[in-house]
Amino acid sequence: MPHKADFSVITNIKEMRINPEGWIDPITVEYGLGMKYNIPSYFWRVKGTEHTFTIPISRFEFLSSGNYGEHFEMVLKKFREDYLEWKNSGFEVEWQREYRDQYNRYILI
Repeated sequence: MPHKADFSVITNIKEMRINPEGWIDPITVEYGLGMKYNIPSYFWRVKGTEHTFTIPISRFEFLSSGNYGEHFEMVLKKFREDYLEWKNSGFEVEWQREYRDQYNRYILI
């Protein structure tokens, strides 16, 4: 289900343009710092959407090796695969339709 974060409480917000495979190029990711379950985390989303991805900072740094753009592209590539599965099944449940409404102009079909 879409996770929404209040970006007004996220600090140090930055933007990065990326070109993930299967997405309308380029897209802008906005990301910043916040706390989730008392753990310092990065909060990020495709600009223009509400769904927010979160990941603990230490995990993000380990997985990305400092290459944030590559990490964002990898996650969005996998997200697109899931999205296409939901589409093929007709966006059967409400939370899938929420994703459809947020991402239909960004994901190539």
